[in-house]
Amino acid sequence: MPHQKIYPAQDNSSFASSIAEIDLSALAENIRRVRTTIGDCEILAVVKANAYGHGALEIARFLAQNTIKPLLFGVAFLEEAIALREGGITDRILLLTGVPLEQVEAIIQYRLSPVIYDLPSLEALRRAAEAAGAVVPVHIKIDTGMGRIGLPPDTALSFIKKAVGLAGIRVEGILSHFAHADLKDSAFTQQQLASLQTILSELEAEGILIPYCHLANSAAIIQFREACFNLVRPGLMLYGYSPMGKRQAFGLKPVMRVKTRVLAVKKVAAGQSISYGQSYVTKRESLIATVAIGYADGYDFRLSNRGEMIALGQRVPVVGRVCMDMTMLDVSKVPTLAAGDWVTVIGSEGSESIWADELARWTGSHAYEILCGIGNRVKRQYIKQGKYPHSV
Repeated sequence: MPHQKIYPAQDNSSFASSIAEIDLSALAENIRRVRTTIGDCEILAVVKANAYGHGALEIARFLAQNTIKPLLFGVAFLEEAIALREGGITDRILLLTGVPLEQVEAIIQYRLSPVIYDLPSLEALRRAAEAAGAVVPVHIKIDTGMGRIGLPPDTALSFIKKAVGLAGIRVEGILSHFAHADLKDSAFTQQQLASLQTILSELEAEGILIPYCHLANSAAIIQFREACFNLVRPGLMLYGYSPMGKRQAFGLKPVMRVKTRVLAVKKVAAGQSISYGQSYVTKRESLIATVAIGYADGYDFRLSNRGEMIALGQRVPVVGRVCMDMTMLDVSKVPTLAAGDWVTVIGSEGSESIWADELARWTGSHAYEILCGIGNRVKRQYIKQGKYPHSV
């Protein structure tokens, strides 16, 4: 049997083909901007979807120790909450999508706060809480116009009255969700706000006081201050982007920068097709670089023959179709670029910048989608004050 060399376990970040640098100082600045805007309101930091691609556990760890500390962390699903708990997060965690009946015992076991909007889930949670000798904090969701999950406004009062009278249940919050607080026309947003305010007035008339009310997402925090109540839910703006595209005006700082390695650079003649489908053919002799990022890593296929990256401080175009693992660039203007060099996919280099909102414009999507799509093969490195404390 031939001898097999065994390599010691080590941090393999030096082997990474693509890296996402997560600037925790930018994150701290963004949450400071939130605090400045909302005054004394509490903050629910949204870290669902792997903190919009930034790494939920590392983001939550940082924020849990930050000077401006969130009251809660918001996740969509149970598995996201369990990952935070098993990673050492002891802060309150809100399950934003509700309570599947088979998950009730796990919700109690992991000390989670679920959103509730139906009687079967409420009853199941009550029974499990009583059996465990626990009291579960819940937030009751009202559908004021999103048309997704939540109680109809006309049934909310009776549901809440039932919930506050149950042993094992503590109604900690009431919430709803804006459908388009990012639009200039605020008529429907005002209607949603009024609907929730009516329910709050009804509760007050019944002598029912619920500690927290939350409705404001990033868009509402920025431009709809009256909707902030005493708890807000920043998501996208924590990571440096505004839903209205007003990042610079609001002083937000993008937290993620993505770079990828150059695999090869070669000279090709005029008339040479590049990548699948021959969708791009060189018009002149060109220098073509192949870089180590593709749609499997979240570099959108719609960027084929449309996107740009930054090489040696200059923008260079994507040519041909984006492949699963690789993308081709025309780097004729930067002839000194070589295999092993890095190019910037998202971020700044020299005087040039390409951020997720620009990629979103090229693809007809949104910064949310660009950030959430950055795949697990892209190594996350966490930076604070210019240093790289660790990689994951």
